[in-house]
Amino acid sequence: MKIIIIGHLGTLGAALMKTFADLKPIGLDRDELDITAHEKVLAKVSELHPDLVINAAAYNAVDKCEESEEEFKIANAINGYAPGFLAEACQKIGADFVHYSTDYVFSGEKTEGYAEGDDPDPISNYGASKLLGEKEVMKNTKKYFIIRLSRLFGPDSKSQAAKKSFFDSMCDLAKTNQKIKVVNEEVDCFTYAPDLAWATRHLTIEDGELQSRTTKKYAYGIYHIINEGSCTWYEGALELFKKLGKKIIVVPVPGNEFPRPARRPAYSVLLNTKFPKLRNWEEALAEYLQLQCPGEKS
Repeated sequence: MKIIIIGHLGTLGAALMKTFADLKPIGLDRDELDITAHEKVLAKVSELHPDLVINAAAYNAVDKCEESEEEFKIANAINGYAPGFLAEACQKIGADFVHYSTDYVFSGEKTEGYAEGDDPDPISNYGASKLLGEKEVMKNTKKYFIIRLSRLFGPDSKSQAAKKSFFDSMCDLAKTNQKIKVVNEEVDCFTYAPDLAWATRHLTIEDGELQSRTTKKYAYGIYHIINEGSCTWYEGALELFKKLGKKIIVVPVPGNEFPRPARRPAYSVLLNTKFPKLRNWEEALAEYLQLQCPGEKS
């Protein structure tokens, strides 16, 4: 079986490469394939002829694409049209396709959380670009898994374009600050990259082979896969420093304390109703800190 992982140098891509390592996946990043170039995508996927393509590449500069029309075009190219090109290429050769999306496709007004079948209604350009990607995937292939996640964190990425996770940013701030202000808004779920990579494998592979078309355990479609439990950014920071045993004063503040160009959903908890639930985010965070900071309290 042949697997291609797009964006293999990123946080999620690296976790996927490790999780699928026994199947010797082919990792492609920007230097190997420009996924925004339609004909190049079709040619490369046809040449490699994989059974499964996993797209972990994404544009995630949420505020940048709100400030600049040019950046919004780039976001649409990477997050929107490129997944459609990959989906089309997979459809032509009969391959399965996995694409990752985000809670930012929702408005955040539904306080009971969002299930897989709820109607998206993004409130930012970034969210709109990710919704475009979902639509392009569904338009170009029937054999897709769209996985929505939120607040990704995990081992350091080798990609220069990667953005630091919230927890890593907090640890950086704690090196020079004893008191840190953190927004006590935006209720959401964290997603641990190695857990998501495992879930992706479980969703698509069975005993080293693609799940049988006739006895497929998980149907094609949209899935919400996040670590269980929700919190605000402030609550996330409290848990981080508690696990590290650091005496950092965390001050809860409203969102307007840190004005940002892009609006964020106020309550975008993803409800996983179709897949076995992952462990709680606090447990995943403890494992992450043990790997990143061995010997420190967790």
